[in-house]
Amino acid sequence: MDNDSSKSARFFKLYTGVSNRIHSYLLIMVHNKDNAEELLQETAAVLWSKFDEYEDGTNFGAWAISIARLKALESLRTRQRSQMVFDTRFYELVSDRAVKSFEDLSVRSEALKHCLEKLTENQKKLLSMRFKKNNSIKNISQLTGQMCENSQENT
Repeated sequence: MDNDSSKSARFFKLYTGVSNRIHSYLLIMVHNKDNAEELLQETAAVLWSKFDEYEDGTNFGAWAISIARLKALESLRTRQRSQMVFDTRFYELVSDRAVKSFEDLSVRSEALKHCLEKLTENQKKLLSMRFKKNNSIKNISQLTGQMCENSQENT
C-alpha cells in the first residue's frame, strides 16, 4: 500500500469513528440539521487538509472536536447570530464539555482495553455474547448451561 492510500485509510478509520459524535455536537451548537451537516463537511475538509499535523497515538476525537468547535463558533458569530437560542457563553461551555468528553472517552477506552486483556477467553466469549450479539442474560444462561444468580438480570 502506498503512502497516500495508507494515509487515506488511517484518516478514514479515525474520522468514521468520531463523525457521528461530531455531527451531534454541531447539531447542538447550530440547532439546524442542514447547517450542522455543512459544518461537518467543512470540519472534515479541515481535518483532511491538516491530517499531516495530527500525531499518531494522540486523541483524534479531541483534535477533531476542537476543529469542529472553531467552525461552530465561527458560524454562530457570523451567519447565525440572529438564530442563536442561547448566549455565547452557553455555546462555549457546550464546546468545552464536548472536548472533555472526547478526552474522557479516550481514557476510558484505554482503561477498558486494559481490563479486557485480563479476562479469560471464556469471559471474553460471554461478554461478546451479551454485548456484540445482544443476547439477554437469560438466553446466555440457557446457551451455556449456567444458572443466572439473579432473576432480575434476565433481560
